[in-house]
Amino acid sequence: MFRITFFGTGNGLSYPNRENTFFLVQHLPKNSAYLVDCGGSPWAKLVRAGVGPEDLKALLITHGHADHTYGLPALIQSLWLAGRKSPLPIYCPSGAEKTIQGLLDLFHLPSKPNMFEIIIQDQPLERETEVLTDGGLRITTFPALHGIPTMGMIFYEKIRDRTVNVVYSADTVYNPMLETLAHKATCLIHECNGAEQALGQHSSMHDVVRLMKKTEPEQVVLVHLTEGENYSTLMEKYDLKQPKFLIAEDGMSLRIS
Repeated sequence: MFRITFFGTGNGLSYPNRENTFFLVQHLPKNSAYLVDCGGSPWAKLVRAGVGPEDLKALLITHGHADHTYGLPALIQSLWLAGRKSPLPIYCPSGAEKTIQGLLDLFHLPSKPNMFEIIIQDQPLERETEVLTDGGLRITTFPALHGIPTMGMIFYEKIRDRTVNVVYSADTVYNPMLETLAHKATCLIHECNGAEQALGQHSSMHDVVRLMKKTEPEQVVLVHLTEGENYSTLMEKYDLKQPKFLIAEDGMSLRIS
């Protein structure tokens, strides 16, 4: 069982009611926590979600753009001040490790006294690749299509006779690989930077609906949203109903089982 908490749901330009997109995945009932990207005030948000300094098992950075990485130095410093001792793996696509290391070095974090070990592990982006297992949890990554190396990811858990999986598109244009990877997914979290029209190297709501029709996920959640776009109008046009189809809000929490 997973609990997903959306710390931010906006696009590269944050808004009064939408911070940049990043979210927490908790593997229940163990409360093992995995943070996907790292926006503003990450430690405060983790504490509100009941995550202690040793509960965070890994950080997954989808790519090196500023809106997905700028909270990283604050997170590392906060974990250190809160007394973390265990190593922290940071998974990222090849190329983003330089951005991550640069942010850590800028604030001299690796040289802090009694700093826990930070292990940056860059991932190949050719196919679905397993990055870690933790008890009944398995996490894989796959290449997204965003103009720079970017990784989507899938959280799997085997529960009795079925597999629960949460698929995250990451920032991407329409990605044909998801037609297979997200087929019959328990939950598909997909970016939707534009409603009617994709903006830049991103997806529109039309792209998401096209993928839904091919993959038939149990639930779809939109993130990386642009203020003022007519998402609700298109939900009516396509006859999309809650809770099968959700437009995420900051602070929203979902249980996936």
